Amino acid sequence: MKPDVRRQAMLAALRLTVRGGLAGVWARGRLPAGPVIWAANHHSWWDPFIAGALLSTAGRRMVLLADVGNVSRYQFARRVGVVGIDELRTALAAVRGGATLVVYPEGLLLPAGPPGPLANGAAWAAARAPAQLCSVAVRVMMRGRQHPEAYVAFSEVDTFGSQPEITGRLRERLRADLEHIDRLNADANSRQSLPGFRRVLRGRRSWDERVDAARDWLPWSPR
Repeated sequence: MKPDVRRQAMLAALRLTVRGGLAGVWARGRLPAGPVIWAANHHSWWDPFIAGALLSTAGRRMVLLADVGNVSRYQFARRVGVVGIDELRTALAAVRGGATLVVYPEGLLLPAGPPGPLANGAAWAAARAPAQLCSVAVRVMMRGRQHPEAYVAFSEVDTFGSQPEITGRLRERLRADLEHIDRLNADANSRQSLPGFRRVLRGRRSWDERVDAARDWLPWSPR
């Protein structure tokens, strides 16, 4: 099968958008192998871009459920795996083929804080595919760098029991991981990355970091 050049170009542009707008992306834990439901909080404009960039960098195919109106407005996004919430059959078929399905069970963009009420869609998709369910807590924060930093915590969620029970465990896992990130941020040196997280995607350096890197080459620097 010939590679989809336009799709690859769009994925590259997506990664460049993240790398050009954020100081970087740091992660704790890992996404499970195989078919996965990526169930995340939605508290930042960056959330779907971070998901796409991380999955693309890892060589994993993404399918992202989005509002029907947005899919209709941005038809080009279909090339990177965006489908409408009215296309669940298409999304599940992709998951069965090994893709990662990205869903935002809160259903809308909310202010940064604890997760809001979650719909049962992620639990339903995990059972129906079937696929592993992964809680993905994402926090994008302005700290001690010029550009925002993104922190992502992956945690697997047990899928036994009813859909409301699974959704309850998912919400509790998201709440605990977001709370942990916020607590680390409150206690950490803002000029250093949060402890326990590894950088998985480099981003844009602050002005002072660029100056420091070029200090020996600047004519006005002390020798």
